[in-house]
Amino acid sequence: MIQINSKLSLQPVRNKDHQKLFKLMEKVYKSAYQHFWTDHGDWYLELCYSERNLEKELSRERPHYYFVVFENKTVGILKYDFPFSPRKIEIPNAMKLHRLYLDESVQGKGVAKELMVHIEKVAIENKLNFIWLEAMKKKPQAKRFYEKMGYEWVYTYQLEFERLFPEVRGIQIMKKRV
Repeated sequence: MIQINSKLSLQPVRNKDHQKLFKLMEKVYKSAYQHFWTDHGDWYLELCYSERNLEKELSRERPHYYFVVFENKTVGILKYDFPFSPRKIEIPNAMKLHRLYLDESVQGKGVAKELMVHIEKVAIENKLNFIWLEAMKKKPQAKRFYEKMGYEWVYTYQLEFERLFPEVRGIQIMKKRV
């Protein structure tokens, strides 16, 4: 367990947590993104949060995959990887903020900001130069949040997921020097 402050902590995701993770993400992801998908996001949830994929992600040497716990309630997930550079462009000696999803009930309470500060500390401790992430172009509030945190746009591309509506396939890569 990583204690970020008196109300906020990170609990490592383990293989045995598959059902808990899937159920949480079914609620959190779908509340934010189901309207982007022809199947309400079912295919994507299975792709990212299946038992098989979780085992694969946790088999890496140092998985950084956590449940976000706020006021003793599991409210989301945080996953980051390093060193990791995007395929589309080179961002050397970098950390990827791979997943940050929070329940609507904690949005606006400073949880995401605290998590972003935490991963910056991790990046600095590991002598990384950048943190980068991918944000959906059609989620402007997320882009504004990341910009407020010091991230800037560096590249845009299109996802090729057939079940994702074509008008929402734009992804923006954003980065921040730490």
